[in-house]
Amino acid sequence: MLAFGKQLDVGIKRKGKPNQDALAIVNPRSAQPLLIIADGMGGYEGGAVASQIVIDTLRKAYKQRKRKKTDRPGLLSEAILAAHRVIVARAQKSENLASMGSTVVAAAIDEKNDKALVVNVGDSRAYLITKQAIQVVSHDHSEVADLERTGALTALQARDYRRKNVLTMSLTASRPESTIQPYSDMVNFPPGAVLLLCSDGLWGVVPGSVIQAMALEYPPQKAAQKLVELANASGGPDNISVLIARRRGEWRQYKRENSLDMEDTFSGVKKDE
Repeated sequence: MLAFGKQLDVGIKRKGKPNQDALAIVNPRSAQPLLIIADGMGGYEGGAVASQIVIDTLRKAYKQRKRKKTDRPGLLSEAILAAHRVIVARAQKSENLASMGSTVVAAAIDEKNDKALVVNVGDSRAYLITKQAIQVVSHDHSEVADLERTGALTALQARDYRRKNVLTMSLTASRPESTIQPYSDMVNFPPGAVLLLCSDGLWGVVPGSVIQAMALEYPPQKAAQKLVELANASGGPDNISVLIARRRGEWRQYKRENSLDMEDTFSGVKKDE
């Protein structure tokens, strides 16, 4: 059985404004749940509408998958394109929504076979986290990511790149459907691993090593809450979304096997078990 953590926050610098992020866990009590995060854009109203369209479309498609007998990779990629078509149709009916759009990252977990299908468009991310490493298992569709992949920018230069928020692919109303090609990959999700999805409101301000440590150190819900707190402590410049999936009880096993507890070490405060 899996345990989940989820947290959604508007971010310190956007306090009092609408949250354009949206998230969902579909069929959380099953052995094949679906995790989704969508980061809206194009004005506060438009961004919120677009991200919710993405969530609703993928949720509906996933719930109907058994009846349609469609393979999961094809189903999720088609659901993403269907969400884009809905965004385009809604934008054509309202001038206020003309520039709306959204990113999306989703993970369909197959717990029985220790696998997870990851799909995404844009720069919302999926991470596979183990004690040994934190690995991005999605694919950033952004100008800065393309430059870093080709070697034109180092990781340090990419961090300070002034156009790092420029996306090369997203589900925007003005983008032709023919230019949208969702990334899809089947990744291993072995016992002991953590699957974490987030918007750039988290990964853009919190280092990967810290995300890794928090995800392993705490139960999923507490880890999600602490990560949002850290993002806000680092300025909270954007909406923050976090979803975490982990096998039940594994965080306790991790603590037993790793005597170094960060909170105990730095504060001397014994945590409740």
